[in-house]
Amino acid sequence: MKMRKIVPVFLLICGIGLLLITALSGFSTADPTPIDPSPVDPNQPISPEAPPAPPGNDISDLTGPTGLILTAAGCILIVVNFARSVSSTAPESRAMQIQMYVEEHPGSSESDIVKYLGYSRSSTAHHLKRLIRETRVAEKPYRNTVRYYPPVIQTAEEDTLNAIISKEKPAIILEALGKDALTMSELLEKTGLSVSSLRWHLRRMEEDGVIVSEKSGKLVRYSVLR
Repeated sequence: MKMRKIVPVFLLICGIGLLLITALSGFSTADPTPIDPSPVDPNQPISPEAPPAPPGNDISDLTGPTGLILTAAGCILIVVNFARSVSSTAPESRAMQIQMYVEEHPGSSESDIVKYLGYSRSSTAHHLKRLIRETRVAEKPYRNTVRYYPPVIQTAEEDTLNAIISKEKPAIILEALGKDALTMSELLEKTGLSVSSLRWHLRRMEEDGVIVSEKSGKLVRYSVLR
């Protein structure tokens, strides 16, 4: 359980406990003055009454107000947490928009989310951390970046594939390959990418185990690893 959920409950329990202590101490200190049953002699001089003892430090003077404060603080924090949780799941909230984007584009990076949704990087990072804490989004490293996924169990191969196809150029290459084995020239014609960009992505995708290259005479053909 998260600290922001534990603290309000702890304050509420402590406050209620102190209020109970105050109530019980009030019952225990209630001591009615006993009535003297002996008759009063009118001829006997009345002796002056002893002055009442000065009031001591009653524990209820401390526990009562403290209990009220802790109880009120706990209730307020619980209401605030509930309001925050409701607002973060509203369809128009930023947190929900980010969650929906990650669900539709698994393997996206923080930069992808910022670019698509138009939120600031700091706001996006804040909401991503919150979504991860609430297990609504999962994060996994990929090379030098962190990618975000829906909180479902996936294999490492699926994570890698999603991380790759979340980028435009690798997705174009995979779409061009389809079920065929193509040469560099054929891929250049189908994708419209530059030679350097295509070579760079093919090398990365081969290192990640997504595609495989096979030499056929003087030609090298690339295909999706099945």
